[in-house]
Amino acid sequence: MTRKPVLALLATGSLLLTTACGTGTAGEDTDGDDTISIVASTAIWADVAEAVVDSERVEVQAVVEGNDADPHSFEPAAADMARAAEADIIVVGGGGYDAWLYDSQDESKIIHALPLTAHDHSHDEEGAHDHGEEGHSHDHDHSEEGEHDHGAEGLSGLESNEHIWYDTSAVTQVAEDIADRVAELDPEATADTAAFTEDLAGLHERIHDLPAVRVAQTEPIADYILSHSDISEVTPEGYRASSLSHSEPTAADLAQFLELIEAGDLDLLVYNPQTSTDLTDRIRTAATDAGIPVVEIFETPQQGENYLDFFHGAVDRLEAAANETDTGSAGDAAAAGAETSVEQAG
Repeated sequence: MTRKPVLALLATGSLLLTTACGTGTAGEDTDGDDTISIVASTAIWADVAEAVVDSERVEVQAVVEGNDADPHSFEPAAADMARAAEADIIVVGGGGYDAWLYDSQDESKIIHALPLTAHDHSHDEEGAHDHGEEGHSHDHDHSEEGEHDHGAEGLSGLESNEHIWYDTSAVTQVAEDIADRVAELDPEATADTAAFTEDLAGLHERIHDLPAVRVAQTEPIADYILSHSDISEVTPEGYRASSLSHSEPTAADLAQFLELIEAGDLDLLVYNPQTSTDLTDRIRTAATDAGIPVVEIFETPQQGENYLDFFHGAVDRLEAAANETDTGSAGDAAAAGAETSVEQAG
């Protein structure tokens, strides 16, 4: 299996377009190979495809690689769109995050985690495209994995959060959809989700075991992690609503966030370095000054970083900080209890 970024094909894109045969079978290139072509919006979804398809009969390409470009506002080149149009399978996150790739493509070949809504950061559903009739819109019920009933599942705006690659059940479904589609296109191609989904299941259990600490986020990057845990998401509502709609929080929103920190009602701050602003940096500084641990959760992997390593890294950092905070809180409570007992005895 080969993996190349779509941008690397700029030099050959025009040649492919002028020599392609309009009557070939799905996945057949100009040399007559029956290679299945998969184009993914980001390296994350390309990694998911590569993890389940282990065959020289499949070529996987990502449009956005590394973390230099912001997928929210990415503008694909004509060669990117041409390659996607020729692909047998397109893999996207959906929810408007990578609408720049899927808006003009054939829906029947798109695999996605969230509904294929338009790029509308106001999240006004009247302006969204409803693609549910194609049967690809997965309603990822977070109770499907067994089991765990967490209060964080009631997070406001969770259904419109685009960071779906941090949802183990959603990514598992995408992996299974890719494997099924590859098998349909070429029964001789190897597609196996077992190892990949087992790794995700292990991550899910680690997330489920995170302690019940209080977390606020400068951006709701970790919502899908928190929703499977006992962690309490305590970001002020006004600030959270603004960040979900990609609008600037008001002065009052910022004041409430800073008050949360100053009051000692926060155990951890989740911070996305890739979307930092003067405002989020101010919040981070306030948390650091107050002795509150800051956990960095990134938007996209670095160039060459594998998705599973990227996901494990996020959970590693959150787990370490949450466990340390939880242990410290328990120790403080025990010390306070002992002091009270001494005072009563005296």
